[in-house]
Amino acid sequence: MKNIYIIFFILFIFSCKPESTKETVKIDDKLEQNILRMAKSYFTPLEAIKIKNLSPDRKKMIELGKRLFYDKRLSENKTVNCASCHDMNKYGVDNLPVSPGDKNQFGTRNTPTVLNAFLQYAQFWDAHARTVEDQCVGPIFGNFEMDMPDTITLLSRLEKDAYYKKTFAEVFPKADTSISITTLKRAIGAFERTLVTPAPFDKYLKGDLQAISNKAKLGVKAFVDNGCIPCHSTSIVGGQMAQKFALYGYYWDYTNSEHIDKGRYRFTKDPGDKFVFKVPQLRNVVKTYPYFHDGSVSDLKEAIKIMGMAETNIQLKQEDVDNILEFFKTLTGHIPDYAFENK
Repeated sequence: MKNIYIIFFILFIFSCKPESTKETVKIDDKLEQNILRMAKSYFTPLEAIKIKNLSPDRKKMIELGKRLFYDKRLSENKTVNCASCHDMNKYGVDNLPVSPGDKNQFGTRNTPTVLNAFLQYAQFWDAHARTVEDQCVGPIFGNFEMDMPDTITLLSRLEKDAYYKKTFAEVFPKADTSISITTLKRAIGAFERTLVTPAPFDKYLKGDLQAISNKAKLGVKAFVDNGCIPCHSTSIVGGQMAQKFALYGYYWDYTNSEHIDKGRYRFTKDPGDKFVFKVPQLRNVVKTYPYFHDGSVSDLKEAIKIMGMAETNIQLKQEDVDNILEFFKTLTGHIPDYAFENK
């Protein structure tokens, strides 16, 4: 008899659990279909890179790039690597406003995620590098980052390593010099071009209506209705242009930033580029805090409100903010297992 009571108790507990996962927000079929059409018109799904289907030569180049990505010898004092700022366990960032460099020196700009980065139109906050290949060498020689003094020091370190000497020659057999800045860029770029993170939202875009919640669907609608789409669309929900921040007022009045960054102007010296920054992608945005070019805002809801005021001059309703956040949660994707150092 005692065992029967225990069984009934267990069944009761499990029968209660689904209640907590039931939809509390209802939408009718017409609105359901309208939102899906809306989503498909502005966004395209991400597809995972299937490493196993690539050629042996490409796999070897990717593995070489991964080794370089995690090698601290690419920094002057051998204290940091690419993954120090672009931590896979933290969705390709380090969750700091600004990152410490090789000598614990700090710059003024927040580290963008490396995940899906190659799908952007340009790299860095001021968009001064077009590809991830061009981007990856910047931090290696950057004064606030890995701070390598020159190419001779870097390449000589790699040439002394037996694995690098052998693998660079195998991967780049036609290169005049197998270990060079050009081949290093190509190898790291090959690895970074595999860092694609499909998410529940992609299943939804493909027609799985149960992949995201109704609240998230209403978040998609609020995102579109409140004017976010002109800057944040495509497969990575942004990353395809540069835009002034802010269009209404001054960004530091919203973010309380201590350092006034003039954006692309620092690079181009064009007065029209003052306070213009690359529009960030929003893939994995829930995980890649803090936000904005200087990491000045840590709360995503606050960042959403700021963008409403700064870029569209709209004071978002709290319900819309909450729903947009639910939409953003559906953009948190799966990081490929091989992206991690020891896998």
